[in-house]
Order: sequence, then C-alpha cells, then structure tokens
Amino acid sequence: MTVPALGFGTAPIMGRVSRRAGSAALERAHAAGIRHFDTARSYGWGEAEGVVGAVLGRHRREDIRIVTKCGILPVRNSHLLRLAKSAARWALALSPGLKAHVRSVASSQSFQPVRTYEIDVLAGSLQTSLSELGVSYVDDLLLHNFSLDRPGIEAVGAWFREQQRAGTIRRFGFSVEGDLLEGLEFLASKDLLADAVMQVPVSDTLLALPAKWRGVRFIAHSPFTFMRRQAESGGPLGNLAGLLPALGAACRCEALVCSMFGADHLTANVTTWNSCNRPKP
Repeated sequence: MTVPALGFGTAPIMGRVSRRAGSAALERAHAAGIRHFDTARSYGWGEAEGVVGAVLGRHRREDIRIVTKCGILPVRNSHLLRLAKSAARWALALSPGLKAHVRSVASSQSFQPVRTYEIDVLAGSLQTSLSELGVSYVDDLLLHNFSLDRPGIEAVGAWFREQQRAGTIRRFGFSVEGDLLEGLEFLASKDLLADAVMQVPVSDTLLALPAKWRGVRFIAHSPFTFMRRQAESGGPLGNLAGLLPALGAACRCEALVCSMFGADHLTANVTTWNSCNRPKP
C-alpha cells in the first residue's frame, strides 16, 4: 500500500483568498514539503494560475508536479470583476456570516464561466496556462468536470495525445464530479482511460472501487466534506489519519488534494501525512 501524496489545492486563490495570502500559503506549503499543486484556468476567475506560477517559479521545476485543467473558461477579467472580488473578501473579513450572500452573488450569471470542448479554445487555454504558470509543460492536464452527454470527447482525447507527443503535457486526464463508475465506463468505451489520470472527490464509491478499476490512476480531492460526514455518522474515516491509508488501500490514488491556507491547518495535515508514512516498528 502506498499512502497518497498530499497536494495543495488553489481554487480559492484570487477568489476568497487574496494574492498576498495565496502566495504566502503556497510558500508555506512548499517549505513544508508539498510538491503536488493543483490549479485550473478557471480558478480565481482566471487569475489563480498567475499566482501559482509566480511562487513556484522560485523553486526547482523538476521537483514539482503541476496539475491544471482546461474546458472551463473564466469570464473576461474587468475592473468591475476586480472590484467585486475585493468587496467580497472585505465583507467576509468583517462578517463571515455573509458567506452565503457572497456565494450567491458569485454564482450569478454575470460571473459564470464558459464550458467548451472546442479544440482551438482548449489549445488557447493551454497556452495561457503555460504562460501564466511560467512553464514549458504541465505534468497533468485535465478536462475540467467533463460531461458524458457533451459531444466531442474523442476529439479532445486525440488533442490530448498530440500535446503529449509535443511535450507540452506529460499526462492527460479527466476531472469527474458526477457518477464515478459511469464516468469510468464511458471513458473506457472511448479508449481514453488506460493512460489517463482521474481527478475525483473522495467518496464511498472511490473507497469501495470494484476490482476492474483498481489499475486506474486517481487524484482525490475534497476530503474534509467526506470526513465531516464520516465523523457525524460515527464512521471510521472521520480524520486524515484514517483516510490517507484507506485511499492507498482502496485504489491507485497518487495524491489527495486539500485546501490548506491556514498555517496551523497545513502543519496538522503534513504532520498526519508524515506519521502515515513513518515505518511501523
């Protein structure tokens, strides 16, 4: 059994987390030994990758795994959007109880990203990601929250393999938020699963994966929602110390991505991860 690596999730950066706070958290994560960093073209309304690139560019590229995503494009940056984000962070700092209201505004049509499988758009998205991240390649490029009923997945798969041959990505994969087993069956039927990596939320389904999918490579995310439900129901996986080895035993899970913007939270998670990897007497 291999305990998954601990990954740093950057979705809140340039959203509820400012550039300065996000940069500081990224530096803390790197200093603590985190080497897997997860981002996306759409995170922070298109600005998170630039923060990630500015911080990780100070460190040795070969030691870092960068995962980004395409297929969801952020709305065009504007003065109004920047003002709205600053106002939201200010409001939350003054009154955390306003979180539901801020979330409601952020989910309004004016701020919604665009989903696409168009190859020329995906190509432009990847080039922007490379530029923002300041790299010549990304380790993993994922199709963001792919949908089974959207046509064009075969063309996306062919384009992914072209990017692999060109050296701009090392691996490709798919971010799945819907039915995991249905998604695996679909991708296998399209001959897109064998050499792909799947990014999925931690779930009972992932932890009870049928044997036929045990060879699939996974990146798991959103563990704290799952652990909270486990703790509330008295389940055995209500903490990271229990979840990490369970993931390693249940599937080929390469990394567990967490949002760890608080210094104490980061320290606690890294300490737990180290204890899970310590040789047993």
